[in-house]
Amino acid sequence: MGNMHDPERQRISSYNCVPNMLSKIKMRFGKFIVPDRDYRALVLENWGIKLFSLVMTLTLWFYVTSKGKAEMALTVPLELRNIPKKMAVVGNVTKNLEVRVQGQERVLRNITVGKQVSGILDLSSSRAGENTIRISPEDINRPAGVSVTYFSPYEIKVRLEPIVQKRAILIPRTQGRPAAGYVFTGAKSMPAMILLEGPQGVMQALTTIRTMPIDIEGLREPVSVTPKIDYQGRPITIVEKDISVTVTIRKRRGRK
Repeated sequence: MGNMHDPERQRISSYNCVPNMLSKIKMRFGKFIVPDRDYRALVLENWGIKLFSLVMTLTLWFYVTSKGKAEMALTVPLELRNIPKKMAVVGNVTKNLEVRVQGQERVLRNITVGKQVSGILDLSSSRAGENTIRISPEDINRPAGVSVTYFSPYEIKVRLEPIVQKRAILIPRTQGRPAAGYVFTGAKSMPAMILLEGPQGVMQALTTIRTMPIDIEGLREPVSVTPKIDYQGRPITIVEKDISVTVTIRKRRGRK
């Protein structure tokens, strides 16, 4: 020891002071100091009780968070969006979805079908012909905090056709009778052929189109009217808007 240099003596002296310092700290703050023991043993001590406490805590948490939740079955409208330009939907398409939603009971009580909950069918990637589009829960609009647990159908078939234009003969129709002593002599449309627009399959078979009945009841003189077109439920529209029909009425000639 006599050969030790001063720095080594100071280092050993510092090490010897550590136990004394810890003892003083424990004497003063003993109730706050973790005793010198194996920490692993501390964790594993009474592990059964600790595991039971953890399970009970998780069970209570799930109970509290799920309290007040309910599930509701709804029939909601399916809205078609982003139909490609110059394309038309033809044939029958599913109009509604059967949906079950889950959420807080007070939220579900105030749900408005069609406004707060509705289905969206995005056609932006569709092409001419038959398309099968899958629906996901993200395609169903609903209030915040409400989840979708079930929906049907999950696939929708949609047929698209190009929109084309074509001219067709306009045939006027009339109903009623002129006043006594007068006769109906005819009705003429201007122009005689009108330009229409609609899905390709519909337009291919279209050669003529009629007006809705024009009332001539009690007329004593010719009239010119803007007719309404009888589309007969077909998905077509008029491109030319300036259309008229002239109805000719003349006085009945007396018998000789």
